[in-house]
Formats: sequence, structure tokens, C-alpha cells
Amino acid sequence: MKIPYVSSLLATVLAAASLVHAQYPAPGGCTGDCWGHDPGFQVRRSDGRYFRFSTGGGIRIHSAPSLTGPWQAVGDALPNGSIVNHPGNNNLWAPDVHYDSGRNRYYMYYSVSTLGSRDSVIGIASSPNLTPGSWTDHGGLFRSVANGPFNAIDANFATIGGESIITFGSYWNGIHQVPLDGPLALTANAAARQVAYNSTGHHSIEAGFVISRDSWYYLFFSSGRAGGYADGLPAQGEEYRIVVCRSRTGRGGFVDRDGRSCLTNNGGTTVLASHGNVYGPGGQGLFEDSERGWVLYYHYANPTIGLETSQYQFGWNALKWSDGWPSI
Repeated sequence: MKIPYVSSLLATVLAAASLVHAQYPAPGGCTGDCWGHDPGFQVRRSDGRYFRFSTGGGIRIHSAPSLTGPWQAVGDALPNGSIVNHPGNNNLWAPDVHYDSGRNRYYMYYSVSTLGSRDSVIGIASSPNLTPGSWTDHGGLFRSVANGPFNAIDANFATIGGESIITFGSYWNGIHQVPLDGPLALTANAAARQVAYNSTGHHSIEAGFVISRDSWYYLFFSSGRAGGYADGLPAQGEEYRIVVCRSRTGRGGFVDRDGRSCLTNNGGTTVLASHGNVYGPGGQGLFEDSERGWVLYYHYANPTIGLETSQYQFGWNALKWSDGWPSI
């Protein structure tokens, strides 16, 4: 891309971001290799070391002694790609990692797809210690098809009412949930339940992530255009942002702070949007940190660095809670 064009985009992004959502604080500190795309996160509690997983190749792994770094790229979880025989199996997306204490093993859900396709697969791999070279690929968990009712990407594991649930979905018919029978299989005859939907435009909603707090279940998701910023910016405010809804059951009935349904009325309270040098934050997740409480992590484009996905940065902010709703 030619430098004059980048410069004009830079000026446009900075001007727009300076006018919108100036109340948001800057991301928390990050040193070392702070690149990230659709980050997944895990802390190996035995030694307190942090591991960060990102879209790309066989799922890029970074590690650091603390949340602030220094972060170091240490390799790929699946350096030869996925054993799933499907387009995109050498460029895996949207890792979600959790620890199963009963099995003393880490499980990572990942996506196999190509841009603009609804023919997608959610796969799964496992590891005893999170490090490169330790991962076993178990192949596909389930698949979506072109013109089907959902898109099988952006999986997130959660325990809801004592049941293991995968929350997933992108664009088209929005975000769904499906129950698991153990980490490697869906419950027999399981049916996907739609829990959030954006009826406007290109139905830009994805990356659902569920947490439980104080008898509420919170569904965080990304809304807006995810990328392609270097080729032209969307209208101001239509880039990625992070929103939240909540529900008592966690299996539906999600509403935003204004009481709007996140399934039938395009609900979603914004938690984080473009500001300062943060453009298009999204692809988020959360974890509960022993020092900081709930931490929201995400990727974003820093226009002073560049707008390509290869230049996205890892960001994080601690959450605060007021009247049962989060903010950074």
C-alpha cells in the first residue's frame, strides 16, 4: 500500500477516534511482542505464567510472566494446521482455551473457514501444559454449511447451570449455543439455540463470550465491521466495538442495560469502542485475574502502527461493575 494513502487513512482514523468515546481509558500496559488477533487467553496456574493464543497459521502462541509482559512469540499450537479436511485448515481462527480440572487438561476450540463463507468447522485440540509441541488435534467438533442456520466459528466454552455449553456464531443468523457431552462431542441430538442477532445491514455480530457473575450470565460480543480497514474505513461508528447483554439463565433472554432484547431488538450495551489510538476493538474474551478482578482482553488497530490485521495489537482493561453492569 502506498504511504500517502496510509497517511490519509491515519489522519481520518485519528480524527474520528478523537471525537468518539473519549471517556474510555487507554489499554493496560503491554511490553514485548504485543501483536494479537482474536486473542484467546489462559493462565497456567501452577506457575502463574500467562499464555495468549491468536488467529493465524496453526494458532499463534505468546507467553509472558505477567499480563503486562514482556510477551514473547513461542510458536504455534498446531504448526502443521488442522487435521480437519476443510478449506482454511492451515490458517486457523478464533482460539478459545479453557482448563478442565477433572481431566487435568487444557482444551482449545478453533475455527476452520475462509473469509465470507458459512461452510465452516469448529475443531478442538488439547494439551497438558499449553506449550507448543504439546497439543493433540482431535479434529472437528461440528460443521455449518452454506445457506445453513448458523456459522460454526468463534466458539466459546462456558459452564451454564452446571451444563457445558459452546457459544458460537458469526454474521448471518447471529450467535447460538449448543450443549456438550464432555469436551470432545456435542450432546446427542443437540439443537443449536439462537441467543443474539443483529437484524441490520450485514448482520455484523460475532465472537460471543459468556461469563457468570452474581447470579447473572453476561454475553459479550463484537459488533460492527471486523477489519479491512487498510482498504477503506467504514462509516464512523460502524467499525468493531465490544458490547454486552445479560440473562438470568444464560441460555437466552439476554437484554442490554436499557432492557432491549439482544435477540429480537438489536440490543447490546457498548463496553468499549474506538478512542484515541484504539480503533475497532473486538474479538474479545474475559478472564478473572487474581490481582485485577475481571479483565476484558481484545485486539485493536493502532493507526500510528498500521491498519492491517498483521499489525493488530493486544489490548486489555480491568472491568468495574455498577448496578450489575460492567465498564472499563
